[in-house]
Amino acid sequence: MKPFPLVALLCALMSACQDAEEPCGEGCRVPHRGLGRVFDEGTLTHAVSPRTGWGGLKVRLAGDTVFVLETKRDESSGVQRRLVARTRDSEVRWTRVEEAGEHFSDFTVHPSGEVTLGVERTAAERGGYDLLRLSPGGEVLSRQPVPEPRTLSAEDVGTGLPAQPFRMKGRPVHALTDGWLRTEARGEDVVVAFLTLVDEPPPSPNRPPSDLVSGVMALRWSESRYEEEWARLVDGRHQVDPAAWAYDEFRWREAPGRPLLAIGGDGAVVVGRTWTQSRCLAASDIFGVPTRLDCILDEDIATHMDTEHQAFAFTSFTATGEREGTHMFHPSDAAEFVVFDLAARGGDVAIAGSFVREDAQGAIDYYESSPGAGDRMTPYDGYVAVFERRTGSLRFSHVLGGPRADHISALRWTDSGLLAVGASGWDRWANGMSISRGSGPLLAMFSAGGDLSRMRTVPLDGSQRHFHLLGVDARDDEIVAVGLADAPMTHSGDRGQRANMTFGGLTVELR
Repeated sequence: MKPFPLVALLCALMSACQDAEEPCGEGCRVPHRGLGRVFDEGTLTHAVSPRTGWGGLKVRLAGDTVFVLETKRDESSGVQRRLVARTRDSEVRWTRVEEAGEHFSDFTVHPSGEVTLGVERTAAERGGYDLLRLSPGGEVLSRQPVPEPRTLSAEDVGTGLPAQPFRMKGRPVHALTDGWLRTEARGEDVVVAFLTLVDEPPPSPNRPPSDLVSGVMALRWSESRYEEEWARLVDGRHQVDPAAWAYDEFRWREAPGRPLLAIGGDGAVVVGRTWTQSRCLAASDIFGVPTRLDCILDEDIATHMDTEHQAFAFTSFTATGEREGTHMFHPSDAAEFVVFDLAARGGDVAIAGSFVREDAQGAIDYYESSPGAGDRMTPYDGYVAVFERRTGSLRFSHVLGGPRADHISALRWTDSGLLAVGASGWDRWANGMSISRGSGPLLAMFSAGGDLSRMRTVPLDGSQRHFHLLGVDARDDEIVAVGLADAPMTHSGDRGQRANMTFGGLTVELR
């Protein structure tokens, strides 16, 4: 069994507990500062919409508006997404819904209140990644394809790729696909990171293309149009083909593929992704670091099919596009490790995900689903780590471990520290991939210095279905998180029970 209640474990981990001002549990006191006071003392409310409904994937707060990217799966397995702008009191200001052949991949909000929405035109054979610029009122100001890069150097591409390697085409999508086109505002400008098929003919008429390549591009907003500032290759030719285990609605299978993107306070750009052997070898071939031998011999580097054991890497670029380097990370005592989100602030980079610890002999401390059950459940814990951006050195890491399984899906850096949300209280059988108990929502907060952490619970016990959070954002007096309610588990849709694969929406607020 996991030996400690969550609060006691957190307090034991944090040396600052003994000197703090307000109680956080027996023997632990935590100071309140800024948003931390809202997290600790604010009124927590939650709203659930029944299935079949719209579930939240991402939320951003700007001015008095709450922007949410939502998704829906109907009883015939049809999927659709929409971007909604609401007031703080949940009054809808405007809504933009996917049209046929569109996939809303990601969005970002600019200081002006304007929005950049990343869209894939799924039927396009190439050039299908579009950027929509929307006014604060939701009107379309501009729509254009992501430009074909002009500043990509031959040295960046190497010899194994076409001169213009980016096809701007993804693979088939589903309701929870974490988009391959990522957007982050840099003032009124935007940075995009993308994973795409290589732009070349298929290997044979009956064999579709499978090789991938990833890039990043900084775009300037000028006279109602985006213009390229610089473009860089992130990873050369590689493959990602994870096994078809979905981990219910947690998006475990999405993690090996999709890029993660963050912007530092100095305008630096950070692109993160699972570090597979295929990606490692591609970096070695083009940039010479690491060596091919390192890629082959390092047992922590996953194959292109792994979903559970994934080293993580981030590559940073200066504000003007100079490559600062790539840094790989995998906890030394991890039997399983997956990263779901990335954040940057100043010269630091933070990651969040899930972690299974093994001891020095390689053993895992499995727990029983109930006392005397005699079964073995996998002890997943939420995981947060912070690194120095330029060197990749680890500043600190935290493990969030309750009596059952936990993971963190989304991370935001605030003036009061790191805000994280995800899922808690689920069980996964040790001898397979089946989840046998549903999750409840998890919210946690970490100080910027890594010396304390806090958590708030939501009175939702999944048991037979999932309730969990996938996105979070905050301002000085408010925290908003979104996710899925009454969501399916591993075998909910067995024997063609498509109606059981639907879900509703979940919104959690702290004010």
